[in-house]
Amino acid sequence: MVLNIAALVAIGLGAGFLGSLSGLGGASIITPILVGLGVPVKTAIANSVVTIVATSAGSSASYLRDHYTNIRAAMYLELFTIMGGIIGASIAVLVPSWILYFFFAFFLLASLLTREKIKPKKKRSMDKLTVILKIHGRYWENGRLREYGGRNTAIGGPLMIIAGLAAGALGIGAGAFKTAIMEGVIGLPVKVSTATSNFIIGMTGLAAATVYVKTGLVDPFIVGPLILGTSIGSIIGSRILGKISDKKAKMVSVALTLYIVLQMLIKGVQAI
Repeated sequence: MVLNIAALVAIGLGAGFLGSLSGLGGASIITPILVGLGVPVKTAIANSVVTIVATSAGSSASYLRDHYTNIRAAMYLELFTIMGGIIGASIAVLVPSWILYFFFAFFLLASLLTREKIKPKKKRSMDKLTVILKIHGRYWENGRLREYGGRNTAIGGPLMIIAGLAAGALGIGAGAFKTAIMEGVIGLPVKVSTATSNFIIGMTGLAAATVYVKTGLVDPFIVGPLILGTSIGSIIGSRILGKISDKKAKMVSVALTLYIVLQMLIKGVQAI
């Protein structure tokens, strides 16, 4: 398939929509698509990570308007993801391609399993650090006002370094892992976790992108149309998220994750 501008915009549009809706981030979907179309994995990663900023910016505007994003939680967790993002990107430019394929599949699968197995305990009081950071809030869902409070922020923060490391090394937002930590460890609702994840993804991507730009792997012909597509797609996805249930949002996330894991495992075997 020839990667012309129209095709790249279409890829970005679909990836931005699904990434925003599922909380995975558009880059988690763009990277496997580009690889499947013959783009070298390191080039795909470098260009995908640049689109992360656009995806995050597009969806975050709508999430902020609907009060899904918890800004205080995002600012705290970004301290850890940015650190990991820079380290991960620096490692990715040095290792063989097949390692990146398998790491991509392993990380997404681990994120899915973590998200399914770690369940927050109900009606647990907020710990001291969470109270200090004021990680709590409320939002509307199906005509009802839902209130929530976080917990375990001292544990959840450092765990985000892993998410940042994977995001930088794989050119993805690592949204599945971020939402797993925010839901299962910090105890935030699904929609709040998804919205906050999209907000954090942008800053992590920006930090990692600086490394890839210096290596010359970022191609303006590829990244320009992708940014346009993901910006539009992410806005559409974030608006639809507010109209569906948490259960349906999670189903979309699980289905996408399993499909991407399978594709990257196949590519990894072929690259050895």
